Amino acid sequence: MTWSLVELARNPDMQTKLRNECLEFGATPTYDDLTNKLPYLDAIVNEVLRPHAPAKEIPRSAMQDGVIPLSQPLRTANGNYTDSVYIPKGTVVVIPLVALNCSVSLWGPDAKAFKPSRWLEEDMGTHGKEALHGYRHLMTFGDGARICLGKVFVLTEVKAVLFVLVRNFVFEMESPGMKMVESFGPIARSGVAGSADPERVPLRVRRYEV
Repeated sequence: MTWSLVELARNPDMQTKLRNECLEFGATPTYDDLTNKLPYLDAIVNEVLRPHAPAKEIPRSAMQDGVIPLSQPLRTANGNYTDSVYIPKGTVVVIPLVALNCSVSLWGPDAKAFKPSRWLEEDMGTHGKEALHGYRHLMTFGDGARICLGKVFVLTEVKAVLFVLVRNFVFEMESPGMKMVESFGPIARSGVAGSADPERVPLRVRRYEV
């Protein structure tokens, strides 16, 4: 939620477009409405989840011996090249969720840019849907049998809260050039680079008036 408001404050044109969609929708949305009938809200939330996954990586332990084939040869410490990696049973493998979500090879040259349009039909070719599994081809919630159990609740909650907030308030950065960073730890929280209060969110909020 915090990163959603930060990105909307940094991109006022996107905030306006989202507000217009929510205002034009009118009625209080149902679960089906939030899922299927507010495409730009869906695009904003998906794009926020891409670089701003709450957990940047997850560890998994190999249940049996295995071999991972590589798309490109890898140079090992002894200077040789290999096209596969042997994983013994019990090895802990760390899956870099955010690195996959923002990989240039998967998402194209604009992988680091905040671009909600990549989730809309007219621009659908610019994300890594053919290469990644997971929710909407994002690794934010993990994947497979152990995908995040709270995924549906989180998506619904964030969309419902954004729908209400953006209809009623305008969010602006305190300073346009302010650099935002993510904190270290199990949950990546937003903060201001060099701030004495690293988790303070530098937003100005005013009520939206027609």
